[in-house]
Amino acid sequence: MVKILGIAGSPRQNGNTSLLLEEALKGARSAGATINKIVVCNRDINPCLGCGWCRKSGTCQQEDAMEKVYNLTLTSHGIILAAPIYFNSLNAQTKALIDRHQCVWARKELLKEEITDPRTRHARRGLFLSTAGADDPRVFDGALKVVELFFQVLDVKYFQRLLFFRMEEKGAVKNHPTALKDAFAAGEQMVVEIMRSLGETVD
Repeated sequence: MVKILGIAGSPRQNGNTSLLLEEALKGARSAGATINKIVVCNRDINPCLGCGWCRKSGTCQQEDAMEKVYNLTLTSHGIILAAPIYFNSLNAQTKALIDRHQCVWARKELLKEEITDPRTRHARRGLFLSTAGADDPRVFDGALKVVELFFQVLDVKYFQRLLFFRMEEKGAVKNHPTALKDAFAAGEQMVVEIMRSLGETVD
């Protein structure tokens, strides 16, 4: 069974990226995946302290909700990250979750440990969904670099990204002619690609 993790990064509940994520998860579910979802702002996630503890241990010494997050990000076959753009980058809550994966990076790059299942690693895929209020598509450039590195650390291959600018008002994405349909299709197709990579039969 393909396991998909949805990460809702926005502090605005039922906002534009949340709507996109819901459609992508519906698409993934329609293709036969099992869904888990993290609403970042509902979790107790502290920022990285930069203490260096993980460089020797491969673990984070902070005790909060991240332990459950690590379990999901490292075992899911696909990750759908949905987050808005604030000041030309990811919003703070999403960035904190990503920064706290420094211990995963340390485990992988410094301690040379395998962080994901080698039997299914090749099939891991990532989808990035984002919206921005700015009237300039370049507003996503900073976030794209962060997400690319995040997926790379997690042994996740970039599957697709859907980026929508001029989305200032809550719910504005519903007025876009294709955005929600595109998100549904992306979630669905990502699961199909994962299944094929795993050698499963796809109808």
